[in-house]
Amino acid sequence: MYVFINGKKFTEEPGSCGACPFFFNGRTEMTPSASPKGLCALFDESHSSYITIPRRCHKLFKKAFTFQEGENLVITATTKNYE
Repeated sequence: MYVFINGKKFTEEPGSCGACPFFFNGRTEMTPSASPKGLCALFDESHSSYITIPRRCHKLFKKAFTFQEGENLVITATTKNYE
């Protein structure tokens, strides 16, 4: 069973932020000892790679895995205009 979330394929819920494809910490093969802090590209937040996924991510994965295999869940950002 697999689903797509914003075009990224998931076969299971990640156990930590560092295991999520939306998490970027600057590590490459050339610099494997980069900072454990990184950016969650899905929610534009700074996280540590070793923390368990936030509750909202857990809810998102739970919902996504109720979809039929191969379907795509698209998460969009909304902004409020305070005029």
